[in-house]
This record gives sequence, structure tokens and C-alpha cells, in this order.
Amino acid sequence: MAAELSFDVIEQLLVRLDVEDLIRCKSVCKSWHSLISCPRFVKAHLNHAYDNDRHNPQLGHRRFAMSGITNVDDSLYMDDTHIVGSCDGLVCFSPEDVEFVVINPSTREEKKLPNPPFRPNMAEIIMTREVVCWGFGYDSYADDYKLVAGFRQTYSKKRTRFYVLSLKSNIWRVIGEEVMYRCREGIDGVLCGGALHWFMAAAKKKVIISLDLSKEEFKEISLPTEDEEYKWNGKHRLGVIEECLCIYSCRSPLSTNKWVMKNNKWELYNDHNCEAKYDVAHHLTGRLHSSIHYYSHDDGTRVPCNGDYIRASLFVKSLVSPYPHLNNYYERQTRNTKQRQEQEVNKSVESSAKGNNIRKRKRNRCKTYPKHKRPLVWI
Repeated sequence: MAAELSFDVIEQLLVRLDVEDLIRCKSVCKSWHSLISCPRFVKAHLNHAYDNDRHNPQLGHRRFAMSGITNVDDSLYMDDTHIVGSCDGLVCFSPEDVEFVVINPSTREEKKLPNPPFRPNMAEIIMTREVVCWGFGYDSYADDYKLVAGFRQTYSKKRTRFYVLSLKSNIWRVIGEEVMYRCREGIDGVLCGGALHWFMAAAKKKVIISLDLSKEEFKEISLPTEDEEYKWNGKHRLGVIEECLCIYSCRSPLSTNKWVMKNNKWELYNDHNCEAKYDVAHHLTGRLHSSIHYYSHDDGTRVPCNGDYIRASLFVKSLVSPYPHLNNYYERQTRNTKQRQEQEVNKSVESSAKGNNIRKRKRNRCKTYPKHKRPLVWI
């Protein structure tokens, strides 16, 4: 029983450590390595990290971005490395064209994804990426992470076809029929409430298109046009404030009005809520070693929680691996280790009980005789 309790206590202590310390702890022994790599432990550590950030009264959000972030949408050009999205410590970015890579910058694990099968007419899409919108997020129903990419056959076409790739399957497939809209402002899908969101338009109609990652269904969200202070000027962007979907003007995020979606209704956001808080922005860093890039992140910089970084993806330091099949392997390893420990404990208890029974029978046998008439035992 003591061994089993000790194992549980060690697990509760390890789950409170930072990712960097846990990586070093993997070298202690095989059982610790299997435990720290086990999906159950990884989720417990992820939840603990989220709880720590939520219970910090001064911290708004952790966010992930490139070395800098600007208000100009220059992410379509092929020479730029651009972050597609971030979720649960995994970061998806596109180094060029339609190439996609998923990394965990805390553990430095990296997975290159296959290119999408869709090839548009590049004669009309010169000097820009083939993909017109994208996003990355978590499917809670399938317990999987998904990359979504939207394409148009020609740049002038007003329909968008969406493809999705899950990390478990590593295969691209089409999501339903073509959407009767084209991406309007910003190609990054903003992840909020288990769905990706984009500004889109068709003719004179402008809406927000939401894609539920679990159901893989699209939904239209109307803009706050009923608000007299809201006027579409082509410079509005989507972001997240206080875990709510947000609309703001990228011309001057700190001084302009913002609207947040609460209870399926748009509300004017009070910037005074941000005066006592700050966001921490982590930036992607790379190191070249033997022709191989190792990606990581910096320690983070304090930024205003209602400024330019509203559009940056949310981030948390985690142990989540971009290789789901490894999680299943370590789950089995941890389960086998715990079963062996339980068997050893049971054997020890049974052996101890057996010894106690033998000693008890000897004592009872001796008590049946008076002391001066006890039989002699010849050795």
C-alpha cells in the first residue's frame, strides 16, 4: 500500500512542475518517463497550467506570435513564415506556400504535415499563397487536433472550399460543400469556444463564418450592425478577450471600441477591465543546427491585453505531443508499470500475512501445553 501511495504522491508533485523541469525528470527512471509521457498525466498537467493562469488576477491571456505583430495583413506573401494557430501548447505555422508544420515549442517536438491536395489556378494568384484562409484547433469529441485550410479555384471566385486534416489521421479531406463566401479581412481563423471564426463576404453581405471543429458544421454569425457606434470600415479584425470572441479595429486597438460576444449577443466592451491586467506574448524562435531548425519560444513579454496582440493565438506551456500515437504507447507503458507495482504490493502483503499466520499457529500450539510440559523440539 505504501508503494502505491508513494507513486500517487509523486504524480501529484510532478504535475505542478514546469515543462522544462518535467523534461529533465524524464531522465530519472523509466517509470517516471512513462508517467510524464502518459496522456492522462499530460492532460492533468495541461489543466493545472490553465488553472494557474486563470487564477492569476493580473494575467489576461498568454499569446503566441512571431517576433513581432503588425496591423497590416502581409501574411499572404510566400516569403513570410506565418503562424496558423495555437491550441493547448501546440503551434501550427506555415513556413512557405502551402507547407504546414505543427510544433510544441516547449518540448521542441516537431511534425511536418502533408501538403493539401487542392491546387488552384496559380495564373491568377501570383505572389500570394494558394490558401486563402486557415485555422488550427482542438476537437473535444474526437480528442484530436485539426488543421483547416480554405481555397478558391481562382482569386476572383466568391466560393471557398475547406479541407481539414487531423493529427491522428494525417490525411486531408473536404468539409461538406463549397461555402458561398470568400474571406474578407484576415486569413487567420480565430479559435474560440471550440470553433474557428473568419470574416467573410458575398456580394454586399458581410458575416462571420464559424466552423465547429467537432461537428464540422458552418454557421453564420451576424455583425453588430444594430449598434450605432459600429461602422464597418474594412479594418476590423477578430480576436479573443476574456475568452470571448471580439471585434476590434486594427488601426488603433488601444483607443477604439471593441465588441465581445456574450450569450450569443454582441456587447460593447469596457476597456477599463484591462487596466489592472496584462497579457504575456511568447514569440517563436528558431535555432539552426546541422541544417535542421529547432523551434522554441522566449520567456514572454508583457503587453497590453487590449492592444495589437488581441489577434494573436492563445498559448499555454504544455507537454502535448504532435504525435498522437506516441501518447497511446506511453499510456500502455504507464498502465503496465502501475499494474506491476500493484502486483508487487499484493505479493508483499500476501507474504507478510502468510508469515503472520505461521507465527500465530506456533504461538497457539505452545499455549495448549503448560510451560513445564511443553514438548521438546529437537534440532
